[in-house]
Amino acid sequence: MTNDSLSTSIMQQHFECKTCSTIYDKKDLTYHQNAIQKYNIRHNGLYTLLLEAITWFKADLVHIIGSKLKVHFKQSGKQTISFPCLESLFFSIFEGYIHYFNSRKGSYKCFFQEPDAYAQLTGIFNNNSNWGCKFFDNNQQTFVLLFDTQAEKEANCNLFSKRYKNRLPRLTIE
Repeated sequence: MTNDSLSTSIMQQHFECKTCSTIYDKKDLTYHQNAIQKYNIRHNGLYTLLLEAITWFKADLVHIIGSKLKVHFKQSGKQTISFPCLESLFFSIFEGYIHYFNSRKGSYKCFFQEPDAYAQLTGIFNNNSNWGCKFFDNNQQTFVLLFDTQAEKEANCNLFSKRYKNRLPRLTIE
């Protein structure tokens, strides 16, 4: 059996969630997708906030992201930003993109990766296409990288290898 026929056989039995890159059999993927739909339905007790408050928070979040972007390459790599917010505010901003909910902790998670991740976040951040960029003197800039073509090619060649999937750029918002 060749590697191509083996990977085809494996692909017929397993399916990948495109958002979180987890592998499921067909039944479990359907269950997973139904759960995701439920996470994105506003539950009783969540306040509906004023549009101005949501817009203001988005601008603050973009500012915080920009402040983490430094000009020197030694400061590049994975970054973590902590920024507290109300559940109602988080849900108002990321509704439709929530991919995980932990009811015990009361925490939501959204994952952004793949080629259209930056565009999705641009839409969320009020069509601010510079949400993940910081410009410096001498035409230098730093930016948030959410898609790497070479890493994607390596991951696709090794479909079920977590080592390669973990190399792909991903923005997790929790």
